[in-house]
Amino acid sequence: MKTIETWFYVGLLAVILIFGVGMYYEGAISHASPSTSTQSSTNEYNITLVITNQNYLASAGHNQPAYYVLENGKLMSSAQIYLPGDSLIRMTIINYDTGPGTTSSTYSKVTGTLNNTEYVFNDTSVNTTAQTGHWISSVPFSDLAHTFTVPNMNLNIMVPSESIVVAYFHTPASGVYNWQCEVGCGTGASGWGGAMETPGWMQGEIVLD
Repeated sequence: MKTIETWFYVGLLAVILIFGVGMYYEGAISHASPSTSTQSSTNEYNITLVITNQNYLASAGHNQPAYYVLENGKLMSSAQIYLPGDSLIRMTIINYDTGPGTTSSTYSKVTGTLNNTEYVFNDTSVNTTAQTGHWISSVPFSDLAHTFTVPNMNLNIMVPSESIVVAYFHTPASGVYNWQCEVGCGTGASGWGGAMETPGWMQGEIVLD
């Protein structure tokens, strides 16, 4: 029951943010959208992920962070994320986790997105009308909560603590690609147990069709 209640409230907050903050950042980042010529030859697809840390993981014995896919106002498993192949993806990540965590210098830069940048709103808890965003190409480790990393697509999206991130990237034509958070946010001395090794929590697959 506790988990169901958590999903409900996080889902409700996510919907509010999408229709509140979403309307705001739509105008704020419109200048960075692909050109008309690019759009005419490439399909554009929107997907929203939500990260919450109030999720009980039985194998860990306590709450762990997890990625969810937001679909029609519901939080769905991220074990398999379905995206169209050969398309421009606009990915929004709404992160309620405070972090920070540790990661390798390999993942210290945004890669694989358009211009190797992402657009960040710095706080998911403040009045949405007061939020302003900015383009970044890296995040200080002291403020890094998670990444959304797909090694075989050279994709590394950095997710600051309590933030909203918007990133554009192109998908290959087809295939199945593993995604992983590269910040040690799970259990054990290294932080690489628990959620980090559990599909649908801090890892999973991207299926292109």
